[in-house]
Amino acid sequence: MKKIILAMLVYSFFCTPQAWADKGMVVVDVQTAILNTELAKEKIAEMKKKYAPDYNELKELGQVIQGMRQRLEQDAAVMSEAEKRALGLETEGKIKEYQFKAKQLQNAQNNSQQELLTELKPKLDAALKQLLQQKKYTLILHARAALYHDKSLDITNKVTELLNQK
Repeated sequence: MKKIILAMLVYSFFCTPQAWADKGMVVVDVQTAILNTELAKEKIAEMKKKYAPDYNELKELGQVIQGMRQRLEQDAAVMSEAEKRALGLETEGKIKEYQFKAKQLQNAQNNSQQELLTELKPKLDAALKQLLQQKKYTLILHARAALYHDKSLDITNKVTELLNQK
């Protein structure tokens, strides 16, 4: 197995990107192709609008936490130990609340993105199949799996165009 991988690496160094393309080997960044579609841009705009109040709430909570920390630093000399402890506990509670809400928001966004990817997966498969047939590609690699690839081998924009047509 190591010999095969080594042979492929040596071969890849001696082949020009045009030789790879001539042999029908190209790369595509699937996520970029999907996220650049008109449908994805619309869904992302909807998600931003949907989650804007949550973002604002997190931002405000972050500012409250920052204010509490500043107060604790600035007024520590004139505060009693009980006041310091109470403010410290209140700050910790706000931090935990912030972390919980941030995680909830992140999970909601991840779910929305996953739904989008799931929705576009059949269209992506059809677009890649169409490109395989039209362009006589023999191998399409995920761009992120390649250590290096010449930009001339990247068909991400072509895939996005096909997805927009479907």
